[in-house]
Amino acid sequence: MDSFAGFEAFARVVETGSFTAAAASLGSAKSSVSEAVRALEERLGARLLDRTTRRVRVTEAGAALYARCRRLLDDAAAARAEARASATALAGRLRVSAPQGFAQRFLVPALPAFMARHPAVTFDISESVEPVDLLAAGLDLAFRVSESPAPNLIVRRLGTARVVVVAAPGYLAARGAPERPADVARHRCVGFSPLAWRDTWRLGAEVVAVAPRLLTNSGESLRAAALAGLGLVALPEWMAADALAAGSLTQVLTDHPAPATGIFAVYPGSRLISPVVRAYVDHTVREMRARGLRP
Repeated sequence: MDSFAGFEAFARVVETGSFTAAAASLGSAKSSVSEAVRALEERLGARLLDRTTRRVRVTEAGAALYARCRRLLDDAAAARAEARASATALAGRLRVSAPQGFAQRFLVPALPAFMARHPAVTFDISESVEPVDLLAAGLDLAFRVSESPAPNLIVRRLGTARVVVVAAPGYLAARGAPERPADVARHRCVGFSPLAWRDTWRLGAEVVAVAPRLLTNSGESLRAAALAGLGLVALPEWMAADALAAGSLTQVLTDHPAPATGIFAVYPGSRLISPVVRAYVDHTVREMRARGLRP
């Protein structure tokens, strides 16, 4: 057994208090550990351990050696960890799908820090209104806002989302703010055509039928319509947050909140989640939390 193995065996005997326990922790035979320590003592010309049938005691020379030996072993462990990390550095192209507007507000702002840490990772991000078939589109993962993702996917819940009813202050000054859900029917409304929010708004315990003056299948156009003062708009809270903070939009019917939905990362159920995908999602979640996403 080489010198390094001798140091490791010696240190483990000191730490466990016996050759038997040291051998078990090293996954080695007791005779091999005993021989490694004996060979180390011969090379050093010093007795490191006093052995009896009942216990093992560290000699003065052994105690001095152990302090240096422990530092050596810790440095070696750190070097191995660095080598492993270098050998398994994250690399490759990630193909990601996200709801329209979601990438602009959450994913893209989170990329610089991740790319600086993992320069060999590249991205292909696509935005869509409708959920995309991950396997058919060759996607590694998708971010989705829904009540319940498809059961054939691997799902990780990232946060909570809610639709809020908003309008431009100028519109509300001219038309007044609705005080209860039934008032919505007397207002101009903008509907989101891909979802039930095109003509059916769920507000608190009530379901309100609306006749939209404008329908759009684009989340960004929906937001732009609200900012332009075209009427009441049911908008994802994460898409309205900056405009609400700036005062360019005002939330109404706050006592009648829409049902909450989940924000999820979803992966094809037929694949293992790769280290690069896992690291990217972990990083993005931290960034989303920092930008006010509710757990």
